Amino acid sequence: MTVFDTSYANQYDAMYGDKDYVAECDLVAAAARNNGVAMGRVLDIGCGTGGHSLEWARRGISCVGVDMSPSMIALAEEKARTLPEKAQLDFLVGDARNFQAEGPFDVATMMFAVLGYMNSNEAVLAALRNVRCHLRTGGLFAFDCWYGPAVLGVRPEDRVRVVEGAKGQTIRSASTAIDSFRHLAHVTFKLWTVDGDRYLGHAEETHDMRYFFPQELELLLEVAGFGPPVIRSFPAGGEPNDDSWNIFCSAVAV
Repeated sequence: MTVFDTSYANQYDAMYGDKDYVAECDLVAAAARNNGVAMGRVLDIGCGTGGHSLEWARRGISCVGVDMSPSMIALAEEKARTLPEKAQLDFLVGDARNFQAEGPFDVATMMFAVLGYMNSNEAVLAALRNVRCHLRTGGLFAFDCWYGPAVLGVRPEDRVRVVEGAKGQTIRSASTAIDSFRHLAHVTFKLWTVDGDRYLGHAEETHDMRYFFPQELELLLEVAGFGPPVIRSFPAGGEPNDDSWNIFCSAVAV
């Protein structure tokens, strides 16, 4: 099944309208400062509809956003038309494992659990090695992902969310099945769009999300050409615990 096809992509911004892209970019910028990395050029991998990429451009930072979904990139490009002409922002459709962009970059990001879409070790390493190829030595890689101890300890619950939009109401359900042997969470999203008593459409996608543990992240990053990662609870900060569903990681290219 296609992930982030047109139907889902069109509801994406409404579903995640409360996501704080500014604060997340601040977090990446702080990690760069802490490692002495100047943010001249940023590579935003898995950019979706451009939330982080647009924020980097607003800050006067050159950015390239990459996403495997043509529908998401089309929405990002549409939003980018509101930026000043001097903004340095480009988008391209590509797979995290093998896309090619003109580098090198100072900072590369994979925010909103993008790395988790790489389900196998081979896929994770291919993506990490591709990130390393696009970064200058000493550049920073920053990403967030699902934290294994919390996923297995807390366990995801079935959820329903209702969002009011300009074209009616969107109802989204999410149900998750855990594959603890393969470190995967199979998340099935179902979306219904209605306007009063009128049915406008339905979409369904299953996203296979990998969750990670600190020791495996350190090993995978080392094999791909990075130094030891700094791992913090996300977005709260501090050392992760068994309730920290998400973690933020940063590692320097060596």
